[in-house]
Amino acid sequence: MSTSWTTLCGADDLPDGEARAFEIGEARLCLVNDAGSFFCVDDLCTHGRAFLSEGYCDTEDCVLECPLHGGLFDYKSGEACGDPAEKPVRTYPVRIEDGQVQVRL
Repeated sequence: MSTSWTTLCGADDLPDGEARAFEIGEARLCLVNDAGSFFCVDDLCTHGRAFLSEGYCDTEDCVLECPLHGGLFDYKSGEACGDPAEKPVRTYPVRIEDGQVQVRL
């Protein structure tokens, strides 16, 4: 993968408190909007191989819940923080440039 910035969407395109999947080449990413702050992690759960973007996004506790077995991941750090998940997911740097959400791969 490159180390360049890639635009995912407009900052106004993802409502507050929601997560959405994006595919960039071979990478599938999950972007979260937490009150205008954006966070990006790998979209695939490290435990059950399900897409985190299809699970529950809890911005109060800063976690994504896997829809398959309920494993929890901190979307800010990638840390697994709820059984049965044990391995973290990868995080990616995010920035807002000219109103566009960009991720560095």
